[in-house]
Amino acid sequence: MKRWFAIIALFSLAWAAPALTLYDQLAPILDQVRTLQNSNPARALELLAQAEDNFRKGAGELPPVLREGIQQSLADARQALARRSSADLEARIQIIKAILGKALYDGYFNALDKGNTEDAGRLLPKVLAASGLPNSLQAQVQTLAAANNLEGVRRLFERTYAQGIANALQRAQAQTSAVRAYLEATRAYALYLIVQDSPRARGLSAKAFVDALGKLSSGNLGGFKTDVQGLLTQAQNFLRAASSPQSQRRSNPTTTTQTPPAAGGVRLEAPRTPPAPRETAPAIAVQTRPAVQAASTPDAYQQLLGDLRFLIKDSRQLERVADSLTGAGVYSIDDWKRALLEVRGRLLEAQAQVENGQTDLARRTLAQVSARYRTAIAPLIEALRPELAQRTNRVLDLAENAVGLRTSDFTVLSGELLENALVLEGRSLGAFHSLQIWLLQTILGIPRAFLFILAGLLAFFPLYLLKLTFGGRNVYWRFLGLAFFFLLLPAMMEGLSYIGSILSDPRYGRLPFLSVLTNLSIQQNLVAQLFWGLTVFLVIIFATIGLRGIATQFGLLQNQRTPVQRSRSSTLAQTAAGSAAGAAASTKPHPGLTSETIVEWDEEF
Repeated sequence: MKRWFAIIALFSLAWAAPALTLYDQLAPILDQVRTLQNSNPARALELLAQAEDNFRKGAGELPPVLREGIQQSLADARQALARRSSADLEARIQIIKAILGKALYDGYFNALDKGNTEDAGRLLPKVLAASGLPNSLQAQVQTLAAANNLEGVRRLFERTYAQGIANALQRAQAQTSAVRAYLEATRAYALYLIVQDSPRARGLSAKAFVDALGKLSSGNLGGFKTDVQGLLTQAQNFLRAASSPQSQRRSNPTTTTQTPPAAGGVRLEAPRTPPAPRETAPAIAVQTRPAVQAASTPDAYQQLLGDLRFLIKDSRQLERVADSLTGAGVYSIDDWKRALLEVRGRLLEAQAQVENGQTDLARRTLAQVSARYRTAIAPLIEALRPELAQRTNRVLDLAENAVGLRTSDFTVLSGELLENALVLEGRSLGAFHSLQIWLLQTILGIPRAFLFILAGLLAFFPLYLLKLTFGGRNVYWRFLGLAFFFLLLPAMMEGLSYIGSILSDPRYGRLPFLSVLTNLSIQQNLVAQLFWGLTVFLVIIFATIGLRGIATQFGLLQNQRTPVQRSRSSTLAQTAAGSAAGAAASTKPHPGLTSETIVEWDEEF
């Protein structure tokens, strides 16, 4: 499991509506993914991509840390599906529903507090569904709510959650299969996430659950069962406290003795014990081995500390970085480098999607790149070069939300990730790369689109003046006009491509069929670049023809050569005759000129 398992979602009523909408969109899709993972994995991947897209569109009002947590869980679920890891996929789905379930749970009680029975009635079935609680509980809750016994409603919920946590832990402890034990412990953890802010559940903690799962994944079954026994004891204490009539009345999360949540209403915990690693075999296997790779050993954390000691001298900062990296599944410097290569690979995937006009898919891929960078790459860079980590985070966020992305942008982004890799070697790409990053941050999105659209519109003005001034019957000025047209054509195409990018974006024009216009951009693909090269040749050809003709009309060039005398023995009479003939010929107008042309030039100049 990832460090996002330790997300504590403490929401106000403001988050209830988007959480309800997101749950309605995501839950059915995730259930289909679970059903199709073995029979039709390709379709399951498509559905999971749809879930990511729906979440990205509807999560704008949620706190950033929650948004990143669910994005990362969805990305992990996609990787688990690609690996045919049923247990890992199931764990991710449970955690996603638990995070949304906490939002629904808090929204339900806020609605009851405000007397909003209509919203409470809509939220209650979703709370039960997100938690996997029986529908029979709904009638009991409604009876207590109708009597305005809010404390009784809360205690009923807490008794049910406490009982569910205890039952899941008992099943996990009794399992001989590590796969089943892993899923049961995850089930208990997901239920705890929903009621974790209760003062009666203070004996339980997210760190204890993650520690137990880490021991199970490392093959320490005895240590896992010992931790589960401790969790079970605390869960039973929670159940007794929730069942006792003298138990403490519920208190607002902001008045509890727990650590206050971070900005945005979400609190994170980063336990030092490595989370559960990845699955190695499909869930249909009958062997009693863990559903996840045992690549993480109890010494993995110490090994990571040893690797980082050569880079980070401050011991407190060293432990903070190690906690963050292990939470992201990074247990050595080699793992960190592999994670960086993975991020750069996903960046190339987004570049290919942009090149083929799949801007929505590219934006979704960039969101995953940004989330993975923050969890697996940035913690180490923040310790070594904090300004670089901030710059990279900023430019990735800009790219994720920018309109009119071009393939050239990804070259700069890839260079920025390479800059991160060079930090370990004490090297840098230099000032020119920093200049490109600064330019990208300055003009990316609407500013650059406006610049090229304005250039494309202004390109028509000199063409109009050229037509107005020299649009007569002089064929050479027409050739020169064609040269100007092909010279300015790329600017007009670039402006048209950005118009297509804006109008096809769902945040602006919502006309997706216009995305084909983005292929006109020279920055976008090889075809447009070759077409630009062709226009350069046309400019050269038409400009040469037109300027040569005009130069000839001015008399600066001659299109006929005077014959050279082949013999010096010509008579004086022949020479005189030839001179007279030449003089007569010089008085005749140039055969390439007409009287109209001569008059036109006289009138013009």
